Amino acid sequence: MKKFEFLLKTAAVLAAALLMGQSPVWAAELKDTIVFCQGNDLTTMDISIGMQERACALTNNMFDSLFTFDKDMNVIPDLAESYKWLDDRTLEVKIRKGVKFHNGSEMTAEDVVFTMDHINERGSLFAGNYEKTDITGDNTVAIRLKSPNPPLVNLLAVPYAAVLPKAVYVADPAGFARKPIGTGPYKLKEFQEGDYYTLERFDDYWKTPAKTQYLTLRIVPETAQRIILLETGEVDVSYEIPGSSVARIKGDTKLQVITRDSMKIITLSLNCGSKGPLGNANVRRAIQKAIDKQTIVDSFLYGYGKVSNSIIPSSAKEFAEQENYKFDVEEAKKLMKEAGYENGFSTTIWTDSNQTNTEIAQALQAQLAQIDIDLSIVVQDPNTTFSRLTAGDDFDMILDFFNLVSAHADQVYKRLLYSTSTSNWSNYKNPEYDKAYDKYSGTVEGPERDALRAVVNNFFVEDVPVISIYNETKIIGAGAGLEGFITSPIGSHEYQEATVKKN
Repeated sequence: MKKFEFLLKTAAVLAAALLMGQSPVWAAELKDTIVFCQGNDLTTMDISIGMQERACALTNNMFDSLFTFDKDMNVIPDLAESYKWLDDRTLEVKIRKGVKFHNGSEMTAEDVVFTMDHINERGSLFAGNYEKTDITGDNTVAIRLKSPNPPLVNLLAVPYAAVLPKAVYVADPAGFARKPIGTGPYKLKEFQEGDYYTLERFDDYWKTPAKTQYLTLRIVPETAQRIILLETGEVDVSYEIPGSSVARIKGDTKLQVITRDSMKIITLSLNCGSKGPLGNANVRRAIQKAIDKQTIVDSFLYGYGKVSNSIIPSSAKEFAEQENYKFDVEEAKKLMKEAGYENGFSTTIWTDSNQTNTEIAQALQAQLAQIDIDLSIVVQDPNTTFSRLTAGDDFDMILDFFNLVSAHADQVYKRLLYSTSTSNWSNYKNPEYDKAYDKYSGTVEGPERDALRAVVNNFFVEDVPVISIYNETKIIGAGAGLEGFITSPIGSHEYQEATVKKN
């Protein structure tokens, strides 16, 4: 029915244009494929596992979640038709009828129950606070928690909370990453890992089908090459454009620059569990004081980004500053002396080959030299960093980022410092923090929750496990003929309405 309605609408528009003596430009002059590129390969096409932005950049176009975000990052229903809290631990969700998966099967309440259980097993969202999900009526489920968690709806709006087809996933969990099936506007056509991924329009999409038939992601590690491909028209959209290249793109009439404030904070994670200097809180405070964030923003971002004193973006719910920060080299030297490292030490920083990140690592190298810290830079693929961390390899500092995909501060507090979190890259283990977080997260919104949140937040301020450097502005290069492209603060950009005019 959806496909039939789409064809009727298309025919009506075409007929109207012909009656008016007009040539329907889009029918003859639009590309049938939009090609976009990014620097790093996907970690996986299984959206329930691939939480990274570089994975969701593609999989977000193949899957839908119960909820989603509008352009201002407010939560709105998506596969959920409506919802209400039955009590402070039970969320009732009415599920849309008639939604189809890419294999033609209809999404049911059983698929939603399976997805919630699977998310809980993955440990990525519920974090031990999940009890069960029941089918309570006609296409209605109740998601039950062990204790209150006000940000639940925000969490269920993230890309990796997408609803999965139970029968397909259970039949071959390992193979799902190579043959993903969702309810989104595009379905997988073909791919060559590390090279390209091509999606095809899903004509039975429950919303209006996508305007462009194919969508291809190309993996192009070198920034310069991504820009050249954009200039030659071989790609239509290029992600991760450095601020230094904006003027070049703007100077080309065939191109355009698209910007959007993001939910991503560029961070410096410090190994609090180290037996060396980084295990000392005064050393971490000294490093924080020795970093001239404003110079980094001015020198390398060209105005596209802003200094941040919190890993929580200012537009997120329950925002709070997390650093008692002021650039002060002399104060940093005093802290180094108090820590017993007046003569400095040698250490390393891990980063990736992203041009901006390598430049920032070099800037940190120069700035920390002022307090006699000899910083060696180790450049490696993000997947390598992740593998080394999960394998328990030792490290000192990691220049990376945190993308607050839920737009709620609770996710920062849980994922970055909780002792059992797989995202606790600072290796911060503090039972008092865990207790404080548990009290905060299980308290309903109001003055009591606000007071408990301030206690949790103070661990970031005092112990400096992570240093926030700046809040990123997303810079995207595109052909001038791109229209209908919807940018996302979390990097899950949408192509459902996108078209590209032929040159």
